[in-house]
Amino acid sequence: MTNFRMLAIALFVESFLVACIALFVYFKNPRSRVNLIFCCYSFTGFIFLFCTAMMFLAKDDSSIIFWDKSVYLGVIFMPPLMYHLGTLIAKKENIYKRWIILCYLMSLIFLPISRTDYFLSGVFRYKWGAHAIAQPLHHLFIFIFLIYIIAYLYIIYIHFKRSTAVQEHNQAKYYLIAAAILMLTSIEFAPAYKIGIYPVGYFFIIVYLAIVGYAIIKYRLMDIAVAITRTTIFAVLFSLVLGLPFLLTAWGKRWLIELLGANWWIGPVVLMAALGTSGPFIFFYIEKRVVAILLREQRRYQETLRHAAVDMTRIRNLQKLLDFIISLFNDAVRITHSAIYLFDVKTDDFLLKADLNLKKEQPDAISKKNPLIAWLGEHKEPLVYEEIKRKSEDKPKPVFCELEEQMRSLNATVVVPCLLEGKLLDILILGDKLSGKIYTSEDLDNFLDLAREVALATENALLYGNIEEEVRQRTKQLVEVQNQLVQAEKLATMGTLAGGVAHEINNPLTAILTNAQMLLADAKSFDADSKESLQLIEEATQRCRTIVQKLMTYAKRPLETAEVSKVDLLNVAKKAISFLGYQFGQENIKIILSAKDESYPVNGNQNELEQVLTNIILNARDAITKIKKSGNIYISLSKSNNSVYIEVRDEGSGIPKEIRPKIFDPFFTTKDVGKGLGLGLSICQAIVEKHKGTITVQSEVNKGSVFTVKIPRTEVTSTTKEA
Repeated sequence: MTNFRMLAIALFVESFLVACIALFVYFKNPRSRVNLIFCCYSFTGFIFLFCTAMMFLAKDDSSIIFWDKSVYLGVIFMPPLMYHLGTLIAKKENIYKRWIILCYLMSLIFLPISRTDYFLSGVFRYKWGAHAIAQPLHHLFIFIFLIYIIAYLYIIYIHFKRSTAVQEHNQAKYYLIAAAILMLTSIEFAPAYKIGIYPVGYFFIIVYLAIVGYAIIKYRLMDIAVAITRTTIFAVLFSLVLGLPFLLTAWGKRWLIELLGANWWIGPVVLMAALGTSGPFIFFYIEKRVVAILLREQRRYQETLRHAAVDMTRIRNLQKLLDFIISLFNDAVRITHSAIYLFDVKTDDFLLKADLNLKKEQPDAISKKNPLIAWLGEHKEPLVYEEIKRKSEDKPKPVFCELEEQMRSLNATVVVPCLLEGKLLDILILGDKLSGKIYTSEDLDNFLDLAREVALATENALLYGNIEEEVRQRTKQLVEVQNQLVQAEKLATMGTLAGGVAHEINNPLTAILTNAQMLLADAKSFDADSKESLQLIEEATQRCRTIVQKLMTYAKRPLETAEVSKVDLLNVAKKAISFLGYQFGQENIKIILSAKDESYPVNGNQNELEQVLTNIILNARDAITKIKKSGNIYISLSKSNNSVYIEVRDEGSGIPKEIRPKIFDPFFTTKDVGKGLGLGLSICQAIVEKHKGTITVQSEVNKGSVFTVKIPRTEVTSTTKEA
């Protein structure tokens, strides 16, 4: 009886563990039908183990038969629940619905039958225990039981063969191996047929339930080999802790009595205490060694990824860095494909920057408003496609359905967020492992750690790239400014020379004009043709002298005279038009002047104000010829009580909004190289501000520009000098 009591204690402990597994799986996801059916199935195992333990404690035949029949309160419902679970796992519940209902009905029929003597009667006693003897209806039940187990195996096997997703495929492996282990529990029916064997089948029940429960709730956390190995180690040590004292009692009782006398029971108790104390240490040691062997490949690439984090920080070129990252994952983890999306500040989207072995069409960008981005930013953890897919089926919430759809469109088995100080910078897209294995929790933890290094390296590369680009731009600007300064100095020299040359030309022109006029005074001695030629010489010489005088005036530097006097802006406008009118006429550009009043007086420098207006008119001409062959320039003058306004409007190309604030900057120009220095408007602004005025611009691309010069009005007639 002592032997039976020890076995009963082991079964009580096991039944308690089974109940814990059932409740744990159910409360992990109470809404899932898979979890519910598994929970019910586990409780049938609890009834089986608990009633069997009570049977081993029974002292008479009637009690043994009672508890053995009670065992079948759980066993009878194992076939329909197991079959139903298989159809749910394979997503075939609707197809096999009739067979599921039939199986439940048959169990309900057998429930009252199991309490009769046509099912079990009599007691078979053997070395390891005692059982009720099977009767004809028990044979029928066993036959049906085996049919449904085979049907369950068939459904799971077909699901295993047809599943294309790595996670579903591996999940099916769990169920197949667990079912094979469950088959070993059928040896417990042997004593009912008068076959006495050691009761080891009970321990396979907890192994089966542990594997299946694990596959349902925490499926991605561990490779199947690791799960089975850990469960097997636990089962073996559990059996040793409870079994060795039992065997010592069964086979070594005489030896213990001779050694310890009436206190022989101390031997099994001490052995059980020693095994119970050392068992956990032995388990952790063996588990660590075995898992290290099973996961050596995984440990290898995890170590490779950790070392690669150092190499990433040394890469300054952004594109080289991103290419290195995806190549690293492909080579180290050995996956089908990979890609990386980088947040772009300009577009406010995540853009595809690097990819490897992509076979399907991949989106070029992910919107910042995408639900996937929102989820990653909020939860800050990797997403596994199969888990999201399962949640979208078990918990049909819109968010999981959207996430499943987005991950499918991205061809992503795993999505890893790369965060820096809580900010999402990159998104890693990983495909399936070439080995067909699943991504473990340790994998995802390592990926997340590496993702932080990826984000940091990306940020550094972006900053380095920005600095390099800024240095390049600054260097380019400095070279341009240097060239413009050289050109400006050349023009300044040419202006000085032009003034001197104009003086030199003016003297011969005066001589030519004087002689031509003297000859015309005595024109009576010439024929008509000679007289006409002299008149043409006089007109041409006068025009040349006018041009030379204007060139001499315009060539004067602003600082050459500090004279400020009353200046009529209408006269300034007329002189500028006169200076440019002939040239513009050759280019089909017409200048139209409008002024309501006869004078527009201001205090200023005539030469400087002419230079301002001339520059603005020349720019207007360039803007028109840029988009058309002819056009008009409108110059209008107006005045208020305090100011005089001169407005120059053209029909040219206009000035884009983004560069409008820069047009008055020194050396800024939109003209082609060699056609402008970018100094004209800057000088104009300086002259206008010197006259205590303002110059503003309004423009629309391809419709023209309007420059408005505002200068304080004056009625003073006397000439003054600047201080």
